[in-house]
Amino acid sequence: MSFPVFPVAASRLAQQTDYLYWGLIALSLVVLFIVACPIIYFLIKYRQNKVVDRSPVRLPQNTIEITWTLIPTLVMICFYVWGAKQYFGIERPPPGSMEIHVIGKQWMWKIQHPEGNREINELHVPAGRIVKLTLTSQDVIHSFFLPEFRIKQDVVPGRYTTEWFKAARPGKYHIYCS
Repeated sequence: MSFPVFPVAASRLAQQTDYLYWGLIALSLVVLFIVACPIIYFLIKYRQNKVVDRSPVRLPQNTIEITWTLIPTLVMICFYVWGAKQYFGIERPPPGSMEIHVIGKQWMWKIQHPEGNREINELHVPAGRIVKLTLTSQDVIHSFFLPEFRIKQDVVPGRYTTEWFKAARPGKYHIYCS
């Protein structure tokens, strides 16, 4: 039995985004373990009415302070660089992409291909080809969302935004306004 958290990744960028997400989840679990285990240990060791030596312990303060500041800072910098690299890869469409215009309207997405073909609430693109979407809205703020590609772009009236993807395999993918 499987427990899918995300829809199946339909592009390489979607897989990379998933890896970043799972890396952050793993880091959060490690930090939870590092914090929760000593708390539980000290709750048991120093519970009330138990006879223990409660005299102050002299520890090398600078070493501990530097360690618990430096290690998390370096780990967070690594995740920041990883996320920034992923972000800039998503936000910069490669040259030579197929350009498709998308207009958000109340209750629908109007899509126009370069050849002049038009679609409403559906997008048909060839697999293995880079597709650049130029998005705008006719009435209110919309949010163009393709979960299988991990693409979500706000679309604002009077402003053009771009988003791109490359379908790794043919399939039926739903467009949402979230």
